[in-house]
Amino acid sequence: MPKAHITWKGKMQFVGQDRYGHEVLMEASPQYGGEGKGITPMEMLLAALGGCAGIDIVTMLKARGQNLSSYDVAIEGVRRDEHPKSFKEIEVRFTFGGQLDRATVDRVVNITMRRLCPIAHMLDKTSSLKWSYEIVGATTAQAPEGMKADVKS
Repeated sequence: MPKAHITWKGKMQFVGQDRYGHEVLMEASPQYGGEGKGITPMEMLLAALGGCAGIDIVTMLKARGQNLSSYDVAIEGVRRDEHPKSFKEIEVRFTFGGQLDRATVDRVVNITMRRLCPIAHMLDKTSSLKWSYEIVGATTAQAPEGMKADVKS
């Protein structure tokens, strides 16, 4: 069962630890007393989305015989002005490299973001979650280099 333990380290810094002992430093943003030494919890949530999606996407692309050479994801969130200042919009931009079939990438990204990634599922309930992807380098389908596909849930 997933678990986390958080310890206050003074000022506005907290160390999060998972059940295996892995640690991450979190802190408030500078406007709330942070010193810029750790990730903010809200940005960690966005990073968790990218990691969660990445695990599913990389696993499925490899299982489908795709020659994936790189996975990169940039995620931006827009927060609400009122409390709780949760995300109202999240934009996810995947970039893949390698010899990839565009149709396979499209199917895998959409299955991941719509059905498999639990973090995407949770965030989609409270925000407008949108994603797109780009394949850089050669693809096995005859798609031009840098093909982009915009998808909206």
